Amino acid sequence: MNQPYVIIGGDAAGMSAASKIKRMQPKAEVIVFERGEHISYSACGMPYWIGGIVESDEELLVLTPEKARNKRGIDVRMHHEVTAIDRSRKQVSVHDLASSRRFVQPYGKLVIATGASAVKPPIPGMELPGVFTLRNLSDSQRIHAYIAQHAPQHAVIIGGGYIGIEMAEALIDRGLSVHVVEMLPQILPNFDAEIVADVAEHVTEKGVHLHTDSKVYSVEPCTSGGLLVTASEGTLNADLVLVAVGVRPNGELASAAGLRMGEKGAIWVDDHMRTDDEEIYAAGDCVEHYHLVLGKNSWIPLAPSANKGGRVAGANAAGGDMRFPGILGTLVVKVFDYTMSATGVTEGEVRDSGRFGAQGEDVGSVVISSLDRAGYWPGVEKMKVKLIYQKSSGRILGCQLAGKAGVNKRIDIVATAIAAGMTVDDLGMLDLSYAPPYSPVYDPVQVAANVAAKE
Repeated sequence: MNQPYVIIGGDAAGMSAASKIKRMQPKAEVIVFERGEHISYSACGMPYWIGGIVESDEELLVLTPEKARNKRGIDVRMHHEVTAIDRSRKQVSVHDLASSRRFVQPYGKLVIATGASAVKPPIPGMELPGVFTLRNLSDSQRIHAYIAQHAPQHAVIIGGGYIGIEMAEALIDRGLSVHVVEMLPQILPNFDAEIVADVAEHVTEKGVHLHTDSKVYSVEPCTSGGLLVTASEGTLNADLVLVAVGVRPNGELASAAGLRMGEKGAIWVDDHMRTDDEEIYAAGDCVEHYHLVLGKNSWIPLAPSANKGGRVAGANAAGGDMRFPGILGTLVVKVFDYTMSATGVTEGEVRDSGRFGAQGEDVGSVVISSLDRAGYWPGVEKMKVKLIYQKSSGRILGCQLAGKAGVNKRIDIVATAIAAGMTVDDLGMLDLSYAPPYSPVYDPVQVAANVAAKE
């Protein structure tokens, strides 16, 4: 009798893999072990529920365990934690957290989709009531309930990355005063400084107090109630503290099983999402992917690659031949009235890679400001574009944009151009759409490409 397919983790990658296996092999037994309380939810929508834009957390649920069992035939087992992988016996050790029962489950093919966890820095006070991280739906429910019950007035966010800034907006929308403490010289450190400058000013105008180049040393209970956050610039009073300093891959299970790991602790996979054990696949935020510009595996945990990677892992585990082509780290983030987006690499990242000259001497970049639609159109705004390219070939290596409209559409154009190996000349001559309400005759990304071509 064939052993079942076993999936460790029931979020985006895990359920994508399980669903793909069942589509290809409807009669196959597919077991998903999920240690948490939810499967298949929109993590990216959590700040918008906390901020009040999304009315209910139920709207964030893509798939429930009941629907997965009844409509897709997937044996989803909630509150089940896989504690070990025995590759020689092709079995996993499982702890049923609800009943405390422990058992062993054999597998035919295994898919690891253990995701990533929020980093808790070694700062005293991280376990105090009122101190939160935001990584999964249960985290967001705890924050939402805390705000409803305690009506906090003052929040301190430790970390000025995507989650920190999205949550700053959410908490401002809920009527809180917000301080963001970022250890690096700028917020949104995955963008180059030229793109962040105007946006940071906008964030301040919206009422967020930014503290860059500032380190948090402790969080302590305040004698008068609430919390006291001690940082480089002094102390801040808070009723709520959010720790948003990043995430780390949950690779411990794979590492303990002797699977090949990447330099950041994520699982190595090939372009079929296969680990170095031919019976084991992996996908999602716990794995690294081949980066199309850097030419090596990189760990960039984003939802699109998790969903697509899970689909590829499931297809190949079920006997298919599907390839995952690689990543560019394409992203978009809402920052109050601005939208910021990026694809490929930042200028600093590509110069430090050594792939385009030992000191990055074959790397060029241009920064331009352009209008996001026809100059006479009501509501026209400026858009800033930074384009990074290889000097010797004109090949596009990366792009960053900041503006108030059309940013997501334009970054997708550049992502497509990079994936296709286009040069700045190619991008400048693309036949893009034009109408006064949506763009100028020369689109901002083409203006940047044409400036780069001249250089």
